[in-house]
Amino acid sequence: MPRALENVRVIDFSNRLSGAWAARIFGDFGAEVILVESDEGHEMRREPPFHGDESLMHAYVNSNKKSVRRTDADLPELIRSAEVIVTTDVPLPSYAESIEADQIHLSITPHGLTGPLGEVPGNNLTACARVGWSTINGCEGEPPLQLPHNQTGYIAGIAAFVGGMAALYRRKKTGQGERVDVSEIEALSNTCAPWAQVGNFIGGQNRMARGPNGPRTRTRSGPLWQAKNGAINFGYGDWQQWTSALHFLGLPEVAENPDFISAFGRHQKDTRPVRDGLASVMATRDKWEVFHGLAERRCISGVVQNAKEIAENEHLEDRGFFVDTKVGDQAFKAPGEFGKLSATPLSYDLPAPELGEHSDSIQPRQRASKSADSTFHLPLHGIRVLAFTGAWSGTQATQLLGLLGADVVQVESRRRPDVWRGAGAPVPPAIRNPDIEQNPLNNNGMYNTVNHNKRAITLDVQQPEGKEIFWELVPKFDIICDNFSPHVMTNWGVTMETLREKRRDIILASLSGYGRTGRLAEYPANGATTEPMAGLSSIHGYEGDIAQNTGGLIPDPISGTYFAGTILAALYHREQTGEGQRIDLSMYESVAVQIGDAVLDYTANGTIRKPTGNKHPRFAPHGTYPTKDEEWISIATESDEAFSQLSRAMQLDDARFGTMSDRKANEDTLNGIIEEWTASLTLDEIQDRLKGTKVIHSPVFEFLSIYKNPSDQYRQRKFTVPITHPESGTHYMPLNPWVLANTSRGSIRYSPCFGEHSKEVLQQELGISDEVYNELEAKGITGTTRISR
Repeated sequence: MPRALENVRVIDFSNRLSGAWAARIFGDFGAEVILVESDEGHEMRREPPFHGDESLMHAYVNSNKKSVRRTDADLPELIRSAEVIVTTDVPLPSYAESIEADQIHLSITPHGLTGPLGEVPGNNLTACARVGWSTINGCEGEPPLQLPHNQTGYIAGIAAFVGGMAALYRRKKTGQGERVDVSEIEALSNTCAPWAQVGNFIGGQNRMARGPNGPRTRTRSGPLWQAKNGAINFGYGDWQQWTSALHFLGLPEVAENPDFISAFGRHQKDTRPVRDGLASVMATRDKWEVFHGLAERRCISGVVQNAKEIAENEHLEDRGFFVDTKVGDQAFKAPGEFGKLSATPLSYDLPAPELGEHSDSIQPRQRASKSADSTFHLPLHGIRVLAFTGAWSGTQATQLLGLLGADVVQVESRRRPDVWRGAGAPVPPAIRNPDIEQNPLNNNGMYNTVNHNKRAITLDVQQPEGKEIFWELVPKFDIICDNFSPHVMTNWGVTMETLREKRRDIILASLSGYGRTGRLAEYPANGATTEPMAGLSSIHGYEGDIAQNTGGLIPDPISGTYFAGTILAALYHREQTGEGQRIDLSMYESVAVQIGDAVLDYTANGTIRKPTGNKHPRFAPHGTYPTKDEEWISIATESDEAFSQLSRAMQLDDARFGTMSDRKANEDTLNGIIEEWTASLTLDEIQDRLKGTKVIHSPVFEFLSIYKNPSDQYRQRKFTVPITHPESGTHYMPLNPWVLANTSRGSIRYSPCFGEHSKEVLQQELGISDEVYNELEAKGITGTTRISR
């Protein structure tokens, strides 16, 4: 079958996980990816875990690539042959001067190439400290906690692919090149910022200062409960058949408690009786029996699966998720397709290469080029999206597309507003304004963070006139996307066949919890339940923990970003061939690919990875330490030179820590010494002593303030910009995590009010008169107010 990017060449100069992952995704979509390596080889070749002498990280993230040894004399010619060049060096390497005006330069660095942190080193530990994850992951009485150590690299890698793919798509249409300057911390910020904005909208220091789950302890029941054979998450706040579910679980008194029968009560009341009841009954229950029983009642839950369970999962096998990954002379099972495309499926043809394996076999090539337009519109200028997306995963994707220039029309129903508009909650205290009328649906911090550059309409497609309007709109849009359960659009009669009767080249893209096929396809899911199901919870937590959910619903933004990237690849294919296609992407698989190295560690070595707190499998020190003034600082060294600089700052001379292997062997002792040192100094004193060194370090920032009063780094790069909403006021909001060197971001529109553009869109697109619009509004088919069910 054809590949979306089969005529594209990518040169991968990366030496970080983020760059390696971005380049691999280009290869998964069919591009020829050439990994340029020094004699020491790519950094991932030295990254644990290993199978014998072979790095499984290299086997995973550098598959679908060819390797050439770096020869400086040949670099300009090699660079000129490619459409895309990936770099991760700061400052930019000298060979970047060979990149020409019609090429795409995709730069991925810890903080971006510009701003006061532009040349400051960073890693997963310090990224989590800077963007708020360390704070919202942390448990009371414990240090702030990073995400599992590879997550920033994977998250920044897929975000970079989206930015690079958008620029490549525009290049195909216009001949224009671009430098896409991606910041790892900005990509990571987009996975937690909505929770901070909820807190800022509420005001003060409140439970949202620590994320959607409130203050966390290592012993409190929830959001994971221990069953007799493992742990499970319950999304009981959204359970539809509450009374039936609680009777099934053996909690009749809780089932009949009027405080909890309504979802509103479960979100507003003290749910301690629910949590304690679940803890008491689950100790004797089988996690899978409970999971399936709740699903029969349309109640969300998610079993914690470790790497072994992921590798053996029948639903993933049903969907053909796994691929064989070659490691040395053997092949082991690893995650593969994060999305299914009907016309251009992802492919996994090349194992990770030996160093310099293809040095003598790379063919000379003239890159495709055309005369460039002089005006730089945003990459998706002219693309139109009709979006039936809600909550976070789908809206994350469509906001990325909207900020890239697409005209995104978001569709809701007057009876079913987007749940992230607040589900009827009152206007939050910090933004109440007695001088204006404020609709609670327009003033939720979550919704208002992830719906910029969209137009919002209401349309009840359950009514015949509403359905007719939908089909009249279809030919005017390039993409129809949804994040419903798989049956919903089909029940409306929306299939590729019916859509193609209206527009032959349309792209129909669906994102759901478990995908459109497989035995779990119709099971309900959300971020909190997908995280344990996909294995991320099994490797997250403090050392000694069995598992933990993160402090936010991270599967949503992860899957939303993969969704956007897949749509962009389909658009590129359409630009070449005129062919649309069907996209089926699942939250489950999008997150599971991000623990692919752990799955490969199990299938190759039989090792089941467990939480390791703030530690790194290779580097020491790598931790978060208290200061004299009751702050926290994250500190890591990734080279002997960096540790020597840390030792001088500490006045430490100890033979036990001479090499990296020595430091790992004596890591707990070393951590104790560093903790004693940091506790004797203020945060400012420690930063002064480490300034200008290669010691990777960062304060752990308070979560709400990161987004209420953004750093100079965010402001200078215009990642967070003040956006004024007509009802909520002005707040700093996060945007796409990259800077386009040749292209202005343009004006950013606030997240739209409920049904705000209904009349505008229906009149502009269909020529509906005022009289007809008023009739539709009177029937509840469209409008700007909610109708009670």
